[in-house]
Amino acid sequence: MASNSALTEEGRTRIRNFQGRFNSYLILWIAIGFGVVIGTMWLRTRYGYLPLQRLYLAQYIKSSLKSFLPRKQPSNYTLLVRVVGDPSTGREQVIPCTDREVTPIRDEMGKVKFNPKLGPFFRLREDIRHKYFYWRVVQQNDVQMYLWLRDQIYQGYPPIGLYWPCFIPLPLVVFAGMLVSVKLDVRINREYEEGKLVRGIRLLTHSEYSKETKGVDGLGLPLFRTEGTQQ
Repeated sequence: MASNSALTEEGRTRIRNFQGRFNSYLILWIAIGFGVVIGTMWLRTRYGYLPLQRLYLAQYIKSSLKSFLPRKQPSNYTLLVRVVGDPSTGREQVIPCTDREVTPIRDEMGKVKFNPKLGPFFRLREDIRHKYFYWRVVQQNDVQMYLWLRDQIYQGYPPIGLYWPCFIPLPLVVFAGMLVSVKLDVRINREYEEGKLVRGIRLLTHSEYSKETKGVDGLGLPLFRTEGTQQ
């Protein structure tokens, strides 16, 4: 009978083999779990964000990373802005737009219209005061841009806060996958030990062979008679 005791060489070998298979299962299910996380993040970005939230996401991450750097030089950011006149100074004032103020213009297929030079097409709400309305490259301090994007576009959520719900399936997938894998592993190995599954070649002593073939009438090999031969 197979031994599972760590005090025997056979038991230690079986434990080492199981540890190797366990680690393989763990790596496999972690990889699958991260695949689910990436898929969930893609779905959230594609269907869970407003138009400007999707368009500004790369710039939001850039401003978040650059805000930690000790640099004073401003960076370039592409924003959808409206220009209004300031009655007190007589000058024009540039105001970045938010998703509450604009609506994307879609074509017959439901896709947002896009021009390589002008960018995606948006329509400003009728009650929003403006003189001009267009995409503009602005130079802005990274910290200030990060704070504006966080507060005005992403409702106060930092980049990691936007996607933390997408990591919820990771431990669930790993736990469920490992539970199923270990149960199947134990079941399959038990069937091997009971002789229900065909195993490869093993070197047995005459006593081990006698024990495993006790009550077996022959080797269990099917014989077929061909024409011209006698059984």
